[in-house]
Amino acid sequence: MKAIVFGVLGAFLLTLGSCGNGGKYVDGSYQGTAEGVHGPITVEVSVKGGKIAAIDVLSEGESEGVADLAFERIPQAIIKAQDTEVEAVSGASSSSRAIMDAVSLALEPAIKQK
Repeated sequence: MKAIVFGVLGAFLLTLGSCGNGGKYVDGSYQGTAEGVHGPITVEVSVKGGKIAAIDVLSEGESEGVADLAFERIPQAIIKAQDTEVEAVSGASSSSRAIMDAVSLALEPAIKQK
């Protein structure tokens, strides 16, 4: 009997936790800057429904051609994974890391407190 009660209670709590803005971030726009290979990289991260919805690179000074794939792929990978730790782009690992760091810094004030 106790197992059934705890099972029902657990299901209720899972359902309750998924209601409303169930993501881990507070909605809004946030900016972050991290040091790239050739200077700072500044990003703006948009959060909607508690999830990372968009990442825009506002400014950067990386080598044209070398870091292009990082600027194309890393924001998309972060949005898909909903995590700032994604696989770096080969040949542009330092720029990739800087983008991830800038997004992480942008999201710090957006993390929901428990």
